[in-house]
Amino acid sequence: MSADSIAPDLKGRANWPLHVTNGDCARVLMERSGIPGKFLAWPDVLHEGPTPLVTGEEWLAARSGHVGAGDPLDADVARFTREYREGNAVLESYAQFDEVVFWFEHDLFDQLLLIRHLWWLREKTGPRFSLICGDEYLGLLRPEEFPPMFDRRETITREQIRLGTRAWEAFCGPDPTALVPFAFTDHVGLPYLRAAIRRQLEEFPSATNGLARTERQILQVLSEGMRTPDETFVEAAKMEESIYMGDLSFWNNMRRLVECPRPLVAANVQPRVGRLPSGTLALTADGAAVLAGRADHIAFNGIDRWMGGVRLTSERLWRWTGSTLRLSPSPLPPAS
Repeated sequence: MSADSIAPDLKGRANWPLHVTNGDCARVLMERSGIPGKFLAWPDVLHEGPTPLVTGEEWLAARSGHVGAGDPLDADVARFTREYREGNAVLESYAQFDEVVFWFEHDLFDQLLLIRHLWWLREKTGPRFSLICGDEYLGLLRPEEFPPMFDRRETITREQIRLGTRAWEAFCGPDPTALVPFAFTDHVGLPYLRAAIRRQLEEFPSATNGLARTERQILQVLSEGMRTPDETFVEAAKMEESIYMGDLSFWNNMRRLVECPRPLVAANVQPRVGRLPSGTLALTADGAAVLAGRADHIAFNGIDRWMGGVRLTSERLWRWTGSTLRLSPSPLPPAS
């Protein structure tokens, strides 16, 4: 969480709203827009790592532990922990503001942030809580586009809080089938939730070949020939209805295909600070077999991955069929 723009002493700042948004890119643009208030970025990647239904230090321990274990390109657990504590302290000081305005997008990353904060609101009273949520990517807007959006903000309703709370509790729960109904029902109060939850379910291993949708898209790109990491990221993103994944999250997915007993992708790369590595990526023979459905990724390589409140392992494996999740009895034996 970035709280760089939050003054340590807010006394005397009447009528100042607190704005909570999805990342520093949007935050900087909003600061330049002339909208009054203070701005807080909340870029927690909730579709990666464990999300126990807790708050405070227990939540922070789970999330920071994931950052350290994941070893992303710019992992800095101490910085993550410090910024999260600072951001959470600002959010918990909501009563000092006349209004709290949440700015989120339509994609999976933002919709998970939205339901998490609606769950946080379930017992809160005090200032006005407002929502701005559309299909614009906030980080791509011009500063002058933000004030009209701010003027159109709507007060968050109790029904939105109830719906978001149910969705977040399902996301954090141990039985992922509780999420399935959210992916097949229109939600008037949260119109983008249905598509976002379906996209989350598509990240469970496929019942056909054990690939998550992101993994399948990577292999599809590489089936057309060798690519750089940057090229693969761009081409895979074109397959998304709503782009929700940044380059570091993308690389975490790539590493699972490269750093496994039977790699599906061969990587000849060199790291670059804060960016995707340079070099080349290529589909392996095993990758081609899995992509074609002749072999199973989990049978080849096993799995140990958190999906919200569910830890997927070879012994407890939920697979996505395209319409529901089913508990797989056991991985298929590796293809010869």
